[in-house]
Amino acid sequence: MKCNNYNLNLNLYSYGYTLNFLKVKNKRKNLNHLINKHKNLNIKGIEFPVDTLFKSISNLEKFFEKYSSRYNFFICFDNIYNINLKVLNVLKKYKLKNIRIRMPQEGKTIYGGNKFLIKNIDKNLYELKKIVKKFKNYFLDNNLFFCIENHQDLHSKDIINIIEETGQDFVGINWDIGNSIACCETPDQFFNNSCEYIRNIHLKDYNVFLKNNNIRLSRCVFGTGYLKKINIKKYLKLKVSKSIELGAQISRICKTSNDQYWLSNKINNIEKNIFLNFIREMNNNIESLSDYERNIKKEDIENNEFSDFISSYNNIRQL
Repeated sequence: MKCNNYNLNLNLYSYGYTLNFLKVKNKRKNLNHLINKHKNLNIKGIEFPVDTLFKSISNLEKFFEKYSSRYNFFICFDNIYNINLKVLNVLKKYKLKNIRIRMPQEGKTIYGGNKFLIKNIDKNLYELKKIVKKFKNYFLDNNLFFCIENHQDLHSKDIINIIEETGQDFVGINWDIGNSIACCETPDQFFNNSCEYIRNIHLKDYNVFLKNNNIRLSRCVFGTGYLKKINIKKYLKLKVSKSIELGAQISRICKTSNDQYWLSNKINNIEKNIFLNFIREMNNNIESLSDYERNIKKEDIENNEFSDFISSYNNIRQL
């Protein structure tokens, strides 16, 4: 079978348990060892949260020096308040262009498109735009781009509004395909609305399960969830960076049974019915849990994260 030569990046978020992004009582596995496990794959780059993985500038530079001859890099900030000129100057040195950010949230991060549960969402949006504007001149001078992710809190129209207010000459979109459906949009709707602004894509699939009129999104191998029913080649043909990012080990719940879910996302009845019909069509009919949620052994979760990535990589190459 023919393999398509899509340029794919390793997204370290696929290893949320192995690298202890879950912040459970596990020791983070050796990062170099994990990356080297992928050396036989045709991986073009590495995407990672710079502020979570590296607590010092010197360690970050050592990492870049070690891998810059082999990989390109795409940088994320888990906390937008951690952006500073010292880090940006290092990123500029290594010719990085796209920097993924997300809207800050006070307290515990709310997933599943449940805007009505997000504390002070208007303030959070204001802070996001304030920080982006603060670095505008630096980004324009150095040909850098902020890429705002649809992090299960903002849909395409939200992000486009931010871009129009702040400036499309230095702000774009980090599109997580799987996250689209958490915010009342089919992938086609997101893509059609915003493809001109997309600069990075997270290749994420979900098992979709509709229960008591709420939507459960569970981690799965890419191409085995709802995306197996969709022709996604047009997304993959977009000439932007793409990384394989498998879903988190903790499933996401979209509280679509609550009227406030729709009101807070400004979805009218026609749009609501179109979206729910899509979800019913994609419904898995069987509720699935991640390895972590099933409480299997630590070693098995880590092994499965790697095998899930390899299977996802192969599935994408075979499309």
